[in-house]
Amino acid sequence: MRKLALALLVLGATALAAQDRPTFETLDLVVESGDRPLGAYQVELTGGAVVGLEGGESKAWAEAPYYDPAALEGGRLIVAAFTLDASAPAGKIRVARIHVMGNKDAKYEVKLMAAAAAGGDRTHPKVELVRHGGDK
Repeated sequence: MRKLALALLVLGATALAAQDRPTFETLDLVVESGDRPLGAYQVELTGGAVVGLEGGESKAWAEAPYYDPAALEGGRLIVAAFTLDASAPAGKIRVARIHVMGNKDAKYEVKLMAAAAAGGDRTHPKVELVRHGGDK
């Protein structure tokens, strides 16, 4: 009986420890620019520790965006990029992929700080994070 109780205790402690361990996942930063090609953006991301950053899905956004390394220490990330590509896409565009370390209950938020259409006119696109599962 003691062995069974000890085994259940160890099993329960292991399950609790697994729930608290950090998880790794990716977030796609998606900008909805409507019918105007996107020329530049700057956003603020909060909610987890960023461990990697890569570019987006089109030629115009293939390079990893710029970011503020000092902001990482405060639990947020400021990401910005621009393109001079004459064929910059319009519509719903994945402009970056962000690799984060957090926990399964982490709540990530993104806020648009500034944006411009191709040519430089200020614009107000919608931004969102699309969360992809990480390690289980």
